[in-house]
Amino acid sequence: MMKIGGLIQHYIPIIFALCEKQDHAEFDRLCDRAYSKDVLDVNFPFCKPISEISALENRRYWSQVYIVRGMSVRVTSQWFDPPTSKSRPFLLRYLERQGIGVIDAARTDPVSAAIDNSVIEQTKKLSRGRYKGNAIGNAQNLVVRNILSNLGTEDFGEKHWRQVIEDFGGLCVYCGQDSELVMDHVVPINRQSLGEHRLGNLVPSCKGCNAIKGDKDFRAFLSAQPDRIAVIETHMDRHDYVPVSENEQIRQIIELAHKEIVQVASRYIDILNTLTVGQNVKRGET
Repeated sequence: MMKIGGLIQHYIPIIFALCEKQDHAEFDRLCDRAYSKDVLDVNFPFCKPISEISALENRRYWSQVYIVRGMSVRVTSQWFDPPTSKSRPFLLRYLERQGIGVIDAARTDPVSAAIDNSVIEQTKKLSRGRYKGNAIGNAQNLVVRNILSNLGTEDFGEKHWRQVIEDFGGLCVYCGQDSELVMDHVVPINRQSLGEHRLGNLVPSCKGCNAIKGDKDFRAFLSAQPDRIAVIETHMDRHDYVPVSENEQIRQIIELAHKEIVQVASRYIDILNTLTVGQNVKRGET
């Protein structure tokens, strides 16, 4: 299934073409925050003139510039799939009301399907039903975390982390308690969320909140506490951290790496099994 960010980017030119050719007023409505929230379940205007985007809002809009009715605008990047928001179903209903054809976002091209099926079969082969055996998924997750932990050129040490703790007053960012603190990634480091190991994505958390939050995005975890969400977003802005979760190219590369681990492990297991079978035959074993 196509991620919500990729889906939106697919439809941006189509929506703007409708604004240019059929409904000029729709462009004005899409620049309105209340309309965008009501119709698309997004917390920022669908699009906004470049001249009106503040420094704090900059990271909440994609860098691509569109010219609509003679005005230069950028489109918000703040789209999330459930449980964080209902943007996807809202978008599909919006497209249907506007008479825009809805693509089958779940459709996979034949080449990708063949690769996926191959990986599924190899994964099954690697799952040998051995009690407490090392699952291939563990290796896949470690590789993804390693890749995401090393993106970019940012360097920081313990003193920088200590400064982050001080910035939050030595308190848990989620509950505000003064207790033993651990390092938490507000955007989780996994192939779904694509968080990174960067200062802007690191906050102090008590062990309790860290355990309860788990792999949830901070916005979902703090959905009832917008003030704490705002504090974390200010921290992200201070350290120039822009999540890459809606970058479809990065997501596709991570998915490729995830699949290749299965293929590499399967290949070497086959090689070693062929070798050991030969050795067993020489020893007279069956």
